[in-house]
Amino acid sequence: MDELLSLRRLSSLTFRCVPSDRPRTRLYGGEVAAQAMLAARATVPPGRELNSMTASFLRAGDTAVPVDYRVGVARDGGVFSARTVEASQGERPILLLTASFQAEERGLRHQVAAPDVPAPERLLPVERALAGEPALVAWICEVMQRLRVEIRFPDAGLHREGARVGEPVLRVWIRARGPVGDGEGRRDAALVYLSDLLLLTAALEPHPHRIEDGDVWFATIGHSVVMHAPWRADDWLLYEGRSDWAGAGRCLVAGRLFDRAGRLCASTSQEGLLRVASPEGDGAGATR
Repeated sequence: MDELLSLRRLSSLTFRCVPSDRPRTRLYGGEVAAQAMLAARATVPPGRELNSMTASFLRAGDTAVPVDYRVGVARDGGVFSARTVEASQGERPILLLTASFQAEERGLRHQVAAPDVPAPERLLPVERALAGEPALVAWICEVMQRLRVEIRFPDAGLHREGARVGEPVLRVWIRARGPVGDGEGRRDAALVYLSDLLLLTAALEPHPHRIEDGDVWFATIGHSVVMHAPWRADDWLLYEGRSDWAGAGRCLVAGRLFDRAGRLCASTSQEGLLRVASPEGDGAGATR
């Protein structure tokens, strides 16, 4: 994954990501958000790490086109630094990001308890866990291959059978495939990258639809991350997403990322488009 998080510095406040050798497809939003955060971080005073970021997704990106990141310096205070970033391909803005970075401080501490689920080593790989659902296996395996991640499910989430419990919650173990590195904000960038994965699908859990059916269309509108604790970039994270609301062709999902020790590493929030095709074929994939 490390090469996905590499930027070329063009000037003090501009950066570029050159496309890698991969199939041409829609650019994964978590990748753009992670790179935008790294561009912002490269401009803040030493010793300040990401404490929060919010990304607004404007247009779909293209994996075959370079992405330029233009950083704006909003403020450098005694403890916090604020930055804005515009990501664009050519003359087309595809993402706007605001990010806050904080020098180390001490304070009161508490956190919610992590969900009680089996450890990832006790879970079957996706191909075996979902052997009776070939369409779902094919979709998840394509996601894992394209995004260079590994996924395991600790409960019935995303399964067609047994997942209808009336609760819009999805839990998944995720980790990056390949080295990430801990320097230059890579660890935080990797978490931002992973945090966009599967979160919106929690909104499907109470409904008779599944992402692999082809009649559901998601697109992220806005994505926020608040950092809490460091994590090992080569280890598993338990991602729990809960959707409090869906309607008007949109949905809202809140997420929590825990490490294997049960520490809350980050909280997330995502608003997305959620459209389902009508029997006549209208609805899914409509323009934003």
